[in-house]
Amino acid sequence: MKCSGLSESQKLVLALEHALAREAKIWKVPTVRDFTLKGTDISPLYYEKAILWIKELNALFQFCSETFALAVSLLNRLLATVKAQLKYLRCIAIACLILAAKINEEDELIPSVKKLAVQSGCKCSPAEILRMERIILDKLHWDLYTATSMDFLNIVSTKRLVSCTK
Repeated sequence: MKCSGLSESQKLVLALEHALAREAKIWKVPTVRDFTLKGTDISPLYYEKAILWIKELNALFQFCSETFALAVSLLNRLLATVKAQLKYLRCIAIACLILAAKINEEDELIPSVKKLAVQSGCKCSPAEILRMERIILDKLHWDLYTATSMDFLNIVSTKRLVSCTK
């Protein structure tokens, strides 16, 4: 995206429009009345529990807030495209968190999959988690990064800081 000669606010608008167009192309938002997500047995209550569990794990492993936001984004994108069963939700959730950590965290800060499996209490073997990672990568066509709410907040706060220093 070429932005030379544009003001900072015009660049921000272009960046946001580009992110929205990309999101509209690759992710279809499930409606509230169809929240069981592609005929699964994952109710809003179980979905909420999964999100809270990802948040707890994110804090436990001291990952950044961007990792949490990306993990939730990956979970949402996956659940919008596949028929997931409730019995696999924890494995899906931890695999999404691990994938998000691999993108956002320093390699030396990410525990081994075995340690993650034990400390999280997910009741999945490391092999099952790795298999779920591959399934997620396949279903999302290896396109893991999308703009998250944290990206938007970072852009807006950076813009605000730049405006305040002028």
